[in-house]
Amino acid sequence: MSDIVERLSRAGDLAIPGEPCAVFYDAADEIKRLRLAIRRLAEQDATMSVCDGAVTVTMDATLTVEEREAIENAADVIDAKTCGNAATLRGLLARLA
Repeated sequence: MSDIVERLSRAGDLAIPGEPCAVFYDAADEIKRLRLAIRRLAEQDATMSVCDGAVTVTMDATLTVEEREAIENAADVIDAKTCGNAATLRGLLARLA
């Protein structure tokens, strides 16, 4: 019985009015995690998948505008010095776009 919804349902039967129960704290923590996941999904910083009813949110490795510009500048410097790794950096940018 690890599903928070089931735990809350059962705890409701056992709770004494006015006395906090640990399951309610667990529920609050889970709700906070879900809200963060939803915000990250909305910001395109995460990927969500569902398997057998279980929802998994994976936080993606995304680059900020500043990080992207820094890598582009580094690729330009590498091109100028003919080091040969500029294509790798540009491929990274394309994959993370």
